[in-house]
Amino acid sequence: MSAAIRRTGRHFLFAIIAVAIALAATEALYHADARLKSRGTMSFFLAAVVIAAWRGGVASALFATLFSVLIGAWMMPPDDSFRISDPNDVIRLLLFGFLASLISYQHFARQRTEKSLKESEGRLNFSLDSSGVACWDANVKAGTFWKSHNLPVIFGRTEADFATTYEGFFAYIHPEDREFFHLASVGGGADQRDYEISHRVVCGDGTIRRVSTRGRMYIDEEGRVERMVGAVFAVDNKLVGPAPSAAPPRMALGDIAAYLI
Repeated sequence: MSAAIRRTGRHFLFAIIAVAIALAATEALYHADARLKSRGTMSFFLAAVVIAAWRGGVASALFATLFSVLIGAWMMPPDDSFRISDPNDVIRLLLFGFLASLISYQHFARQRTEKSLKESEGRLNFSLDSSGVACWDANVKAGTFWKSHNLPVIFGRTEADFATTYEGFFAYIHPEDREFFHLASVGGGADQRDYEISHRVVCGDGTIRRVSTRGRMYIDEEGRVERMVGAVFAVDNKLVGPAPSAAPPRMALGDIAAYLI
């Protein structure tokens, strides 16, 4: 509990410092051009709210908002008083409060979304680890390749040296199974969207492992492969054949679409 209180106190202190810096910057701006004081500018205080939200979260941002409104009201004519003589200044304060509250809410919503995504990712990783299944997603048009965290393990490799492209991923397939894998996954054209095959992969230490891949391809309006996804699990962790003597050739993503043209 004491640690949480200290953390909250640091966030509020950071908000106070941010508002104090905004106050100093505003006073310097008024000193440079006294005419700006009649306009009641609050831009620096709005920046302080953004910084407080980034550093301390929604509570710190709301605290910075309230603190800024009080200081802004004190600075507006007549000086050194919370009584505001110009109705336009009241409107400016209300507008500032609205914008600052909107920033605080947006930050809160972003934090909540990030937390939800992190929890969902944790559940997904647990499910994949428990089932021994790994996933990959190749966007043919964009040329991007995504993999789950455990795909390198199934392929007998480390995260650091695992390929980040489909071409590199395709190169891990045993040379004798590469054409079979390619034809099974995309050779059927637009009429074959799902596939399930058993094939061999070359591990990082040169050993051979048999895996099973269940995949799906997505076709665009022109009948070409737009995206491919797959789920992989190891059938046998033992050496199932000699390692290939030559390095397997790579196949570009564009070659996949060529099968469907």
